[in-house]
Amino acid sequence: MRVAEAIELMTKAMLQRVVDSFTKDFPKPDEERAREIILRNTGELTDPQRIEAVLQFDGRLQDQIRQTCVLEALIGSPDYSASELDVVERVTQLQQEVLDAAASPQALRYEDARSVEVLRAVMRVAIGDAVVTTQELELLRVLRECLGLSPLAMRIIQAQLEHFPRQGNVLHTAAECREALLSLQRCGIVFYCNRANGGLYVIPEEIVPSVRRVLGIELSPHAWEKLLSNLTVAQLATILRAAGLPEYGTKETRIERVILAGVKPSAALESLSNDDLYNLCASVPGLKVSGSKVTKISRIIRHFAHLVIRDVAEETPPGERYYQYLMELAARDRANLLTNRIITKDREIEGAFEEGTRFLFSEKLGLELQHMDGTDHADGCVLFGKTNELLLWDNKSKETVYTFPPSHLRQFKRYIRDAEQRVSCFLIIVPAVADEALSNALRLKSECGSDTDVALVTAEDLVWVAEEWRERSARDSFNLEVLNATGILTRTVLDQRMRLFL
Repeated sequence: MRVAEAIELMTKAMLQRVVDSFTKDFPKPDEERAREIILRNTGELTDPQRIEAVLQFDGRLQDQIRQTCVLEALIGSPDYSASELDVVERVTQLQQEVLDAAASPQALRYEDARSVEVLRAVMRVAIGDAVVTTQELELLRVLRECLGLSPLAMRIIQAQLEHFPRQGNVLHTAAECREALLSLQRCGIVFYCNRANGGLYVIPEEIVPSVRRVLGIELSPHAWEKLLSNLTVAQLATILRAAGLPEYGTKETRIERVILAGVKPSAALESLSNDDLYNLCASVPGLKVSGSKVTKISRIIRHFAHLVIRDVAEETPPGERYYQYLMELAARDRANLLTNRIITKDREIEGAFEEGTRFLFSEKLGLELQHMDGTDHADGCVLFGKTNELLLWDNKSKETVYTFPPSHLRQFKRYIRDAEQRVSCFLIIVPAVADEALSNALRLKSECGSDTDVALVTAEDLVWVAEEWRERSARDSFNLEVLNATGILTRTVLDQRMRLFL
């Protein structure tokens, strides 16, 4: 989510925090004025030097660790956004993983023992008063890198000294994570989109690269694992050999060893030959194969850094897998879909989009799908409540904004007229809707002969409804009146209709 998109999902108070992060010159503006100020000053807000400056930290080590873990939780989340609960759970998981690793006798088995003891001795002195300045943290980072130790190794040493994430190895609480999120909002690093999905904390896309650089994160753990899974066993062996690590084991074991040893993606790719990098670029959808070795490495890392990676198990049924990537299917985002192995060929996109939508209506909304004879019909059908009327929907995947062309008007009119029962609502599911699409929606309602409502909705907003509605209703199945309107069903409109009908 970019800055311009995020601020549309924020109320006045949340916008004011962003405005205050880069200027105190403006009197408190109203909501629209605040958005204008942020948009006009986006360059200053997202300036890498500003971000680096505000993320410099002087204070207690435990507070620095808390802030870093909160940022890592968001950087590692799909779309760099998460609810407060998800942030807290991820921070707890990150911190507990370090404590679990530190408790193992094999915790630092891939690190040089002498280097570990040097860093341990310096760290013991640094945390003596529990206050570590920015300069001390920078010295520790430089020392760690000079000793050839990974960031994880440093955290494990802190835990073994009983200072991770704070003295006594006590985890940060939900309230403390909330404090860190508030502080990061006031710095203009994290935006709180309180109108989105019940409330989402977001690091805007323009700010993410600078945050990664400050944290020393080239790729999130999921993205790094995804990149490694695209390598051959021989290539993994080359990376392990260059890092001075054992080369034996299955592919999964080698990937785990690379990750546990804290090998950086850039260093791992640097150990591969130019031919290896050429082949890797060729195997990844949309990546150019030309350029120097440095260019190829940068291109590969950038590609995997921008991947949308959702936690979908290999054994997950196809319909559910497609539902998890419904937005990417709607937008025909082949780079994400192919790299994540949601599809294997471009021609599978339409079918996957349709199957993912059927899963949404049947499993998420609790509605029974109706059989339709023949092949010339809408992509899906459900009964409209207890009546004998229908809701039909049709999926239209597109790489650009949907404009509702005349050919679709004729197609949809035929679907509505050929239906055996009256169609109460015809729903068109798309990646994004152009304002001009409204005119043909109104025209279709007028010309179909059955006063059918014609609604357009983005896949993203429909998924939001599917995930949100059970929190607002005690019913077992979804009330289709929420969708039964003519026009563009924006998030705001859907929210209003859910309040009315659920």
